Amino acid sequence: MGWVFVVVAGVLVLAIAAALVGTETFRLGHETPSAILDVEEAVRTVGDGLPAEVQARVSYPEVRRVILAALAHLEAKGLSAPPGRDVRVIGERPEVVVADDEALATVLGALEEDGLEIGDADAYAIITGLLGHLGRIGALGPPAG
Repeated sequence: MGWVFVVVAGVLVLAIAAALVGTETFRLGHETPSAILDVEEAVRTVGDGLPAEVQARVSYPEVRRVILAALAHLEAKGLSAPPGRDVRVIGERPEVVVADDEALATVLGALEEDGLEIGDADAYAIITGLLGHLGRIGALGPPAG
């Protein structure tokens, strides 16, 4: 009689464990993971990936300032959030489109206000590198049609 109790208890424990694992697996499979950006990693990755002629004109601190200005622009559009805050969401996902020329103009304006003079082509190369990095870490959605 004691062995029946052990078998029933074992089957019950396995059933509960399977239900919990199944529930969590389903939830994680249907939930978009959050992408977390490490700014220093982005600066290294983007800076190292720039064309040689851009690397000759732009330092890593300048790359960092361009990246921070671009991220501030994305945050102002509701597409990114600093640690501890949620992204502004419309429906289930952010539904915001940012035009390339608008982002470049905004970033260049912010850099000019900070006293950093960087060429349009160099800023564009850095922003393009940043967007590539954001895409690789899963922080970007599909391009707008």
